[in-house]
Amino acid sequence: MKTMQLKSTKTYSIFNKVIGNRDLNSKNLNRIKDSINQIGLQVPILVNENKSIIDGQHRLQAAKELQIPITYIVSNESCEDNIDQLQISKKWTAYDFCNRNALRGNKDCQKAIKIAEDWALETNGKFSKINIITLLDKQTSLNTTNNLRNNTYKIDVTAAIRVYNGLKILSLNNNPKFKAFTATNSRVLKRIDNIIKGIDFKVIEKMTKKNYLTGYTNGTDQFNYLMDLYKKHK
Repeated sequence: MKTMQLKSTKTYSIFNKVIGNRDLNSKNLNRIKDSINQIGLQVPILVNENKSIIDGQHRLQAAKELQIPITYIVSNESCEDNIDQLQISKKWTAYDFCNRNALRGNKDCQKAIKIAEDWALETNGKFSKINIITLLDKQTSLNTTNNLRNNTYKIDVTAAIRVYNGLKILSLNNNPKFKAFTATNSRVLKRIDNIIKGIDFKVIEKMTKKNYLTGYTNGTDQFNYLMDLYKKHK
């Protein structure tokens, strides 16, 4: 039977953070503090029977810093595994799910997070952590987020390294408007690599040097474009 209790407290230490929940975002925290200063705390936080925060960790932190009571709802049906579905103000990304799984001990996700941090740093943020997590997915479908949510995510580091190095070569093209590290180009080159069983970097170099590369917003068009170039220069 579903039971919910509405309570209030200034003893903030009674609450626990769910392992794998996202880190606090400073911009979101400041926005909530400004809102509370103007109209007060309008929405209680949601916790389970163990006082683990299911939704509202930013509101709790704001209440702490403003030294005001925090109103909270205790629900006996709030499940930590469904935290992503309850936090609807900001949708969980593939990186969020991967980080959660890593903190819970998933070895593939731990490796993926480390690689994502390294490659994002190497490319000065041009290759986003979310796109890197997707590239590392052993499956070639577009269901990386579902794989992570269902804890069926497996990585193929060897193939991902090939594609990453291919993208780095493409990034050297003469068209400054061509962005090699987009989600579309990452998916397309991963698909090409899978079809031909391993891209040839010499071919990628020819494509880069001999063409003023362009990008299509449609993934199918971009695939056909790069695949045609690859065949042409092979």
